[in-house]
Amino acid sequence: MNKLFKMTVLACVITVGFTACDKDDKPAQEEKEYQAKVMVKEGETVDLTKVSKTKNSEGTINRKGQIYSVRNFRQFTLGEDGKPTTTVAKNFYIDFKENDGVTEAEAVITLPAELTAILKSNTEKGYTLRYIDKAFDAVTANDTFLEAPNNTLGLESQYTPNVIGWLIYTGRPNHQVNTKTGRTIVVFKDNKPFFKFRVNSVYSNETMEKEVQPGNYFYYSIDYQEFK
Repeated sequence: MNKLFKMTVLACVITVGFTACDKDDKPAQEEKEYQAKVMVKEGETVDLTKVSKTKNSEGTINRKGQIYSVRNFRQFTLGEDGKPTTTVAKNFYIDFKENDGVTEAEAVITLPAELTAILKSNTEKGYTLRYIDKAFDAVTANDTFLEAPNNTLGLESQYTPNVIGWLIYTGRPNHQVNTKTGRTIVVFKDNKPFFKFRVNSVYSNETMEKEVQPGNYFYYSIDYQEFK
């Protein structure tokens, strides 16, 4: 009986040993990718009119590595029947984490579609805005950022010299709206760097229809990346 007991204990020790080794030898599983409302695979371009969880969003999103590129993004008003109209909304709402256009309450940032051009974050959900005059690709979470006044950035021009901007209005004679070259905007979530983004253009297909008073805006071209 004693001999049988010793053999049983030895078998258990061996079994446990092999199990422990087997666990140690297995490589740690990679963290699963967040399941956003709109998933974009590496190298893929998705059409928001087909995959967006909102009915009134338009544009495309492409992914290269960890950088997402939204092009020709805009939204439309909803009719009494809840269906999108052909009237462009006064503001567009986007959630970078979900790769999708959303409602105002769900938004990370508000993108204006009028010449007041006030970019703002959704402070109700803990999002705040900061910025840095540094190339988008070189910006890291450890950089020192400047706070956007009242979590907003405006339209710079010769008529508004004190505005800290993200867009620039050229005034006469061309009356163009250009992006603030070299400025990277950063979204903080609960006081921690969350996303960085750059605005490439507000014109459709990133091209002005004409040099003087181009009217093919607002169609947003934005690149964004989450800080990991």
